[in-house]
Amino acid sequence: MKKQSFIYTFLLATTLMASCGKESVPPKESASLNIMNAVVGSGYIATNFKGSLPYDFYRTILLQYGDTNAVTRRYNYSGMQPLWIYNYPDTTAKDAPLLKLDLDLPVGSIHSLYVTGTVAQPEAMFVEEHLPYHPAGDSTTSIRFINLSPGSKPVKVVLKGKSTPEAASVAYKTMSDFITYPVHTYNENYVFEFRDAASDALITTYTANGIHYPAPSPLPHPWLYQNRALALIGVPGGTGNQQQKVLVVKY
Repeated sequence: MKKQSFIYTFLLATTLMASCGKESVPPKESASLNIMNAVVGSGYIATNFKGSLPYDFYRTILLQYGDTNAVTRRYNYSGMQPLWIYNYPDTTAKDAPLLKLDLDLPVGSIHSLYVTGTVAQPEAMFVEEHLPYHPAGDSTTSIRFINLSPGSKPVKVVLKGKSTPEAASVAYKTMSDFITYPVHTYNENYVFEFRDAASDALITTYTANGIHYPAPSPLPHPWLYQNRALALIGVPGGTGNQQQKVLVVKY
């Protein structure tokens, strides 16, 4: 019995010492990085934040192409940060990365990395974010529009039922400013039409379902106080998984 009591006392003391040690380590200051996969022809991409150093790929988080239900993955790093991006499962030592990047991530900043292009010709769009603030009680959401469709001409975005476009000309690898919209009103859900800026030809549409749900609700509101981007991905004339469609980017 005395032996068991000694063991319990030793384990408790060890646990307390470990806890105190963890609390004494100050948290590392960091920046926030969001990554989105819009590489046409990819299934998933994998990230390596060690660059040329050995890396355990089984630990990485995979980013699925065109997943409209996923939140962009958030990583916390700071300073000059290497990032090699692979087309999964091509992640062994013999495989060449799609992209080799060096990112400048100042402490406290928020950045997004939109990985686009095609598997044969990958590209990246690196943006420092300044996201809109939504005061409680304003019942608003903010939306912007991004063209991540390689080979596309400039597009415009028109809110169905209106004549003036929300964004008049968004070229490939560019984005509009955020536009603030009311939430949970008595109007119909917004339908955004992506059209060729020159010919007015319809490319695709996106319906912001739930934007007029009443609030408060037992469930989180999908738009209230949120910042979103509607990104055009795919390639002109593409079929199947490569056709042009709208990907919702959740910040």
